Formats: sequence, structure tokens, C-alpha cells
Amino acid sequence: GGSSLADSSRKDVAFSAGLSHTLRLSQGETIPFNKIFVNVGDGYNPRTGEFIAPTAGVYVFHLHAYDMNKDKAMWLEAVRNTQLMVSISGYDSHATAGNTVMAQMNRGDKFFIRARAGQQFSLFGQDDEVYATFTGYKVSNVHFSDQGSSANQNPFGFFPGGR
Repeated sequence: GGSSLADSSRKDVAFSAGLSHTLRLSQGETIPFNKIFVNVGDGYNPRTGEFIAPTAGVYVFHLHAYDMNKDKAMWLEAVRNTQLMVSISGYDSHATAGNTVMAQMNRGDKFFIRARAGQQFSLFGQDDEVYATFTGYKVSNVHFSDQGSSANQNPFGFFPGGR
């Protein structure tokens, strides 16, 4: 069994999901990566494509994609709540792209991948050929609140011996 968002004591959080079918995009849709490889903490929802942080901390997110269109640009965006964090892009058939970002997340914050609005392209995938993936994991319990300064907090406390 997994844990729910109400289980705030859970410290291990990790997910990895892939796209196991070709997906045509044109309206800035959130990508529902449907093939679950790992979902420790049950934070990732394959129906919505959203990761909802079950606990606060510093997380790492990876995005990789494979475009199957000729003469079209693939453009994906990684978003925390409403904030654009990073993008990836590729042009023409068989373009691949990837990016990684660290983000501080509060419990209940969302992180998801969406197509750039106005771009029309297709991500390629099949059951036995998964090229587009979305992965995330918690690396630190450091919690940054909106109140007070985080200047004295060490976000690298997860490394043995600190920095």
C-alpha cells in the first residue's frame, strides 16, 4: 500500500513515468505520462499528469521527450504550480530534448509538464518504445517558508558532511 497526502511523516518520495503511446498536442495540454515505473509516496497521478508533493522539501525533476513530426517544433514546459521553471524544444522529425531542475516544494504544491500553447506536435511512444519520461524525487527535507529568511538554511544538507 501507499501513503496519502495526509501522511506528512513520509520522507521518501520518488516517481518515474513514461509515455507509452503517441500523443498529439496543440492546446497547451498537461502531459499525462501513463506508464508508471516508480511512485513512492503516491505523489504522481498518471491520469492528470500532475505530481503533488506529499511532503515539503527540495526536489529534482527530469524531463525527456522525443518528437515525431516533420517541419514542426516540439516545445514542452515544466511548471511548478503556475511558475514556468524550464523548457525543452526540438525541431523536425526525431528531435530529442531533455532538461533537469531543482525546485523547493511545499506540501501540496504541483509540478507538471505541459505543451507550449499554440505549438502543434506529437510525442512518440509505444508500449515497447518509451522515449518521453518525467521523473522526480525528493533530495532534502529542507523547508523554505514564505515567512522569514532562508539564508541560514543549508539546502545541501543531504550530502554527507554538508557542502
